[in-house]
Amino acid sequence: MSAFLNPSLVLGILLSLGYASLFHLWTGRNLRDLFVFVLAALVGFAAGQWSGRRLELGLLHLGQLYLLEASVGAWLALFLARLMEAPPSPNRPSTRGKRT
Repeated sequence: MSAFLNPSLVLGILLSLGYASLFHLWTGRNLRDLFVFVLAALVGFAAGQWSGRRLELGLLHLGQLYLLEASVGAWLALFLARLMEAPPSPNRPSTRGKRT
């Protein structure tokens, strides 16, 4: 089986996209935020998967996928991306909540 069709990889990408979408629904403001959250979730999920393999805790895993460690890594990366995001500029008026 090809590495690109690995079910663990597909499931990991789908979970990362789902986490990023939920986080964007909760905290996102624009489309740029969604792209940042998707990237953060993918990187965090991969880092969590890597740490799960290294630590071999095996708390919750499905096949080769360490679900608990990878999910925690994705959510930590999402919160970190939100904290590192630049606040809106005070010189520019906010368009949030305005109706045109």
